[in-house]
Amino acid sequence: MMKSMQRRNVFQASYKMVKYLLLTIVLIGCTHTEISKPRFSGDHTTTDIRGMWYICYQTRQIAFPYVLPSINTAHCDCLIDKSRESYGSSAYNKIAQDNLSAFFVRSSIECDREIATPVEPVKIPLKQL
Repeated sequence: MMKSMQRRNVFQASYKMVKYLLLTIVLIGCTHTEISKPRFSGDHTTTDIRGMWYICYQTRQIAFPYVLPSINTAHCDCLIDKSRESYGSSAYNKIAQDNLSAFFVRSSIECDREIATPVEPVKIPLKQL
């Protein structure tokens, strides 16, 4: 009688463990994992990215010579990232030049806002004597 009680307790304990294990497997299997789209197209070569970044940086240095280099660096990083998010490497040759220029102007303004730099230098009014 004692052995049958022990067997029953062991059976009940193992039954509970199996039940909880199966419940855990079902719950894990029911979780929804969202597959996200890659941020960049991935078809830009390193040389293309460096070239675009260098042109951006040199243009910023000429247009805004008194802006800190770190701000120009952040701006160009942002601009190239937006470009890579929107266009594949082969798309630059297929898009009309006017549309591409407009895209870069809009993106440049967005990047200026993101890194909190003024688009134009501030004009300080001078008092007349």
